[in-house]
Amino acid sequence: MLKNTPETIIIIGAGVFGLSTALAIACRYPSIKVIIVDRLTPPVEDGTSVDTTRCIRSDYADPVYAKLAAEAQQNIENDPELAEFYFKQGMSFIVDGKPGPMMDFWRKGLASVSSQRNQNHVVEMHTAKAVYKSIHGQDGEPVPEKLLNRERKWRLGYCNKEDAFIDAKECIRLYYERCLARPSVSFQCGVAVERLCISNGRATGVMLEDGRVLSADLTLVAAGAWSNKLVDLEGLAMSSAIEVAWIKLTEEEVAKWKNMSITTNLSTGFNIFPPYNGEIKCLRRSAGYRNTVSIQHPEDSSKLIKTSLPRTHITNPGDSIPAEAEAALRDNLREIMPQLADRPFDRTKLCWLSQTPSADFIVAPHPRFRGAHVATGGSAHAWKFLPIIGDLVLDSMEGKLKEELATKWAWAKKDLDTGSSPRMGGDPQELRDAVRSRL
Repeated sequence: MLKNTPETIIIIGAGVFGLSTALAIACRYPSIKVIIVDRLTPPVEDGTSVDTTRCIRSDYADPVYAKLAAEAQQNIENDPELAEFYFKQGMSFIVDGKPGPMMDFWRKGLASVSSQRNQNHVVEMHTAKAVYKSIHGQDGEPVPEKLLNRERKWRLGYCNKEDAFIDAKECIRLYYERCLARPSVSFQCGVAVERLCISNGRATGVMLEDGRVLSADLTLVAAGAWSNKLVDLEGLAMSSAIEVAWIKLTEEEVAKWKNMSITTNLSTGFNIFPPYNGEIKCLRRSAGYRNTVSIQHPEDSSKLIKTSLPRTHITNPGDSIPAEAEAALRDNLREIMPQLADRPFDRTKLCWLSQTPSADFIVAPHPRFRGAHVATGGSAHAWKFLPIIGDLVLDSMEGKLKEELATKWAWAKKDLDTGSSPRMGGDPQELRDAVRSRL
């Protein structure tokens, strides 16, 4: 039970955390007025949660996330409206075979899925040729190594046929419509939140950029990569971006690759999705990019702080992904999808994420102000928990989240990622030093 049951709750952010939590509150507390505030109307085009395709998988090295992801995936499959946008075509995990953290992640993942009762859903690939044929069919022949001008990086892997991809944008639209159908839920879209309103050590609502104030008994910051503007996260989470590109396909190419699995190379960070709506999406889980700016301290207006905040294709429509990012995508394509390596990208973007070092979410009460809660740090893998994450956030707001999750998602510094959402090492580059314009 929520302490001193609030009359009004404001949720900042209409993404996975925000929409799912709004529905959970509406189901558990239909008398509470919920106001969801966002810069744009969902699906928010530059939000982390909105994309053409996202991975749905439960093969985590971490048993806690593995259990949660399996539950969420089952919920998706059992929901006819979500299932319409869900495609179980498997996911292949590839490595270059060299010792190191990514090889360790790969071994743990293979051991995890191989230990499951039904092992028929796991297909192992022990050679570069087998990896290549998994995408291109038995007639496919890998590009000779001498033509790559480097060592092969796509050497061995396994495919978990239970994994899937989903149309993230349409599912967010569906959750938006479900929220609209709840009498207790309303939206305030089109104007960003400037800051939390704090009085006598308590959050009392939000001030919008146009000067309006919305009052609430409880405020949830679920603003993804924009959370750093509203809360001093004390270095627990950082706003950074990874590169994404789409390539248009011919009808013949769609037919050729339509049954491929999502294919990811843990060693290079490269991901490529099966054809969807006549195009293929690829991305790289790189160390990424940051956009450092000076802003007013979210909790002390007399101070300025430097933090990274998103610079997106909505705010800067002329931006293109950095040259280094494009070169890395094309280098991977040259080995695994050579037919597409030199084809013009139809469009590109930087996908902005709220990243934590451990890849664990932050779902916890604000440590300094009463009446404020935080749900952020999605770290590029929160989307798959859409059907269940809202109830878990609400459990946290009620103070009854299971101890293992409360500890994992606490407001505290944690160790580096051990495989929940593996990404390339290194520090993000400063975007101002790498940004390109296509105009």
